[in-house]
Amino acid sequence: MPCWNEAEIIEACVREWYVEVVSQIPGAELIVVDDCSTDDTGRILAAIGRQLPGVHCIRPESNGGHGRALRLGFDHSKAAFIFQTDSDRQHRPADFWNLWKFRESADFVLGIRRERADGNLRILITRTMRLLNLLVWGVWIRDANCPFKLMRREALANVLGDVPGDCFIPMVLVSILARKMKFRVVEAEVEHLPREGGTQSLKGLMKWVRVGSRCTAQVLSIRLTYHAQSSSSLVAGWSRKVDRLLNTRVG
Repeated sequence: MPCWNEAEIIEACVREWYVEVVSQIPGAELIVVDDCSTDDTGRILAAIGRQLPGVHCIRPESNGGHGRALRLGFDHSKAAFIFQTDSDRQHRPADFWNLWKFRESADFVLGIRRERADGNLRILITRTMRLLNLLVWGVWIRDANCPFKLMRREALANVLGDVPGDCFIPMVLVSILARKMKFRVVEAEVEHLPREGGTQSLKGLMKWVRVGSRCTAQVLSIRLTYHAQSSSSLVAGWSRKVDRLLNTRVG
């Protein structure tokens, strides 16, 4: 769970997830990555960590953005399953169980917001990303960036190996590559709630334009890299088949 300047809502958020999920699964832990908040978020998380076993707060040396915060949290998780969500209280913790029930039959269980409770600009961004993924990757993903994902740790590590560490939208790429790499993927609808507090990191049309341009560039760049790797693997595979065929004939 990454967070930044969420002092207004972070305590309620963490306690909700602890009661509904963490306390119900033996050995479960909640890792909150405080991305160098400038308000009281860090102090509040430190106090909660002393009160609730299994709640851990990580704070990097400098603010790295949402993508880096996610990767830092993944690196510190040792559980067989990793669940990713945000700290904005726009999801109901009870919906976690809609994903958990698929854990034995899937490597990735991806939440899909039934109806997105955001402004028109964010909804437009989601629809644009949906179309971009179809045009660039050839896959139709209804809600690639929904921050509600349950993932098998080994499968996630495999996919993240093809995602740059500084990627701004790592979970969009995870949603895409999980399918392209033929992992078992299941989707489950979840409720989405309006934001009622905390700090939105993306505000203003120009900031969204910059972010949108950056995301598009990263999607295209990783697609080209993945295509090159796939082509190289295909050539290598055919080369091995030819070698085996020639060796068989010689023998």
